[in-house]
Amino acid sequence: MSVRDLLALYAVVGVACAIAVFHRAATRDVGTVVSALMTVPLWPLWAPFALGPSRSRAPSRPENDAVVRRVEKALADAVEAVRETPMQGVFTQATATRIAAEVAHVAQRLEDLGALAERNGFDRAASARRLEELEKSGASERAVATARLQHDSLERLAQLREADTRALEELADLLEALRTQLVLARYAGSPADSASAIVSEVWARLEGLGAVLDQS
Repeated sequence: MSVRDLLALYAVVGVACAIAVFHRAATRDVGTVVSALMTVPLWPLWAPFALGPSRSRAPSRPENDAVVRRVEKALADAVEAVRETPMQGVFTQATATRIAAEVAHVAQRLEDLGALAERNGFDRAASARRLEELEKSGASERAVATARLQHDSLERLAQLREADTRALEELADLLEALRTQLVLARYAGSPADSASAIVSEVWARLEGLGAVLDQS
């Protein structure tokens, strides 16, 4: 079997696993679609995780909790800043609730990815060593290709987690800036144009927050 045949088989199995992940889910929400899409390129890693038996939620990580608390406080302060003012339409409670839900979704995915990284068989350093050993020992092309797919998948999972973490922190910074602009507009009587621009930026960030893979 050539490398091309191996890759074609890998893709077919990935699609089959993705369908299984989607149909196994109790709900058909964004999280289910994300999990299914992740399964296509990463099925050796993600399928056992997504198709495994139900597990207790992993303990949350302090760094994620801290970012979520920053976001929640900034949202609450922003809503309070515009309460009973002409700026109520700039940032409503409904808007804050929707943003909080999106942030909670990404934070939970970070928890899942963190728990996954700690499981046996998901060690990037070990996969790199295994790949190097096979290449140096003159192993078959198929064995090397499989080891490379394993290592590349682990690298992409790590990059996904790092990208989500950065995006979440940047969104917290942006929401704190929005809160400050709204407070300034309330007490200084200045227009809320800057706040409106930040709200637009928040929505733009939310569209890309927690992207599954870098399509570039």
